[in-house]
Amino acid sequence: MFKQILYSAARVASISAKSNTQLLTQNLTKPSCIHPVVTRNFTSILCNAQIRAPKVLFKNPSASPSLVNTAIRTVTKFSFQQGKRKTVKTVLRRFYRLHWGGWIRTKCGRHKRLWRKSPPRKRRLRQHVFCNATQSTLLDKMVAPYWRKPKYYVDDPYEPFHSREEWKFTKLKPRPYFPPEEEVKNSY
Repeated sequence: MFKQILYSAARVASISAKSNTQLLTQNLTKPSCIHPVVTRNFTSILCNAQIRAPKVLFKNPSASPSLVNTAIRTVTKFSFQQGKRKTVKTVLRRFYRLHWGGWIRTKCGRHKRLWRKSPPRKRRLRQHVFCNATQSTLLDKMVAPYWRKPKYYVDDPYEPFHSREEWKFTKLKPRPYFPPEEEVKNSY
C-alpha cells in the first residue's frame, strides 16, 4: 500500500517538474493515481483546484481488512461429489415461493416491542410483502430445482396468491364481464 502511495507521489512530483498544468490535473484526477486509502487533500502550485481523495479514515492499519471484506448473503452452495447447487436452508425458513415465481416474506420486527406499536402498525406488520425481481432471481439461484417446482399443500393459506390473474401471461380464467349499468329513470 505504501509503495503505491510513494509511487503516485513520485509520479506527481515528476509531472509537476514538467510544469504542464493540463497534464497535472489529468493525472491527479485519474483513479489509478489516487489510492482509496489515502485521506489527504492533493493540491498543486500550478492550479488552484483542490482534488479530494475518498474519505476513508484508518487509524489502525489492521482494521482495513474488515472494511474491505463485507459480509453478503448471496451464498450459492455446490455439492462436493456432483457439483450441483445446494439449497440454502435459511431461504426456505424466511421466504415462501409462489407458483408464478414471486417470493414473499414477513416484515421484520413483527414480534418485537409490540407494546409500543399502534394497532394499525401491528396489523401492517402481520402482512406479507413481495420481494422485487432482483431478489427473486437471487433466491431462485439459492434453492435447488425441487423448491422451484409448485408444491400443493392441504388447506394452503396462500392458495389465492399462487395464480396471477391480472397478468395476461399467467392468468388461467377469463375475466368476468360486467356490462355497464344503465341509469334507471323514475317516471311518476
